[in-house]
Amino acid sequence: MVKPDVFDPEILPGALDVPANWGKVFGRNAPLEVEIGSGGGRYLMACAEARPESNFLAIETDGEYFYLLKERAAKRRLSNLRVCRNDATDLVASVFPDACVDCFHIYFPDPWPKKRHLKRRIFTAAFCSQLRRTLKPRGVLYLATDYRDYVLKILPVLAAKFEVDEHVGTWEDAPKGRTNFEIKYIKEGRPIWRYVARCKNSESL
Repeated sequence: MVKPDVFDPEILPGALDVPANWGKVFGRNAPLEVEIGSGGGRYLMACAEARPESNFLAIETDGEYFYLLKERAAKRRLSNLRVCRNDATDLVASVFPDACVDCFHIYFPDPWPKKRHLKRRIFTAAFCSQLRRTLKPRGVLYLATDYRDYVLKILPVLAAKFEVDEHVGTWEDAPKGRTNFEIKYIKEGRPIWRYVARCKNSESL
């Protein structure tokens, strides 16, 4: 009996060209959406299924979440979805070429509330510059967090590179929440702040 081919959606960072050739990775050139901190991949897999004309990359560092994400992606055999276990700040800075991403999704990043851990927050000025560099001129960043202090700290940093608007209410494509965290927090009645950041047209790469 011939076993069906096993679909492996994982990208090994060391196997990527520098800069990465996403057309080569996916076997085609198409709009690219990237989710940083994908967890089990609930939202990005739904996107990949709903929009086969686009390519999707899920980045997750936590081992337990990553292997769950990889297993789910393999079972669904979505040819337009790839997963990568790597630190996103390093990956974006080291291998992403200029203006290659149509959309970044970053939902509920760890706020690292303790003062001694603040340097671990993902939204630094340097990382925002890398997001801006790698986004296409009409690129968009979607962000959500339940941590008000984090919002107050990162909005000025984002505003230096992006036009930032608060998204009032739930997401139109997922009114019950895009991620498992968001679904949980909505049920708990916890406040959630959502933002859409667009590249400033006047900002040069």
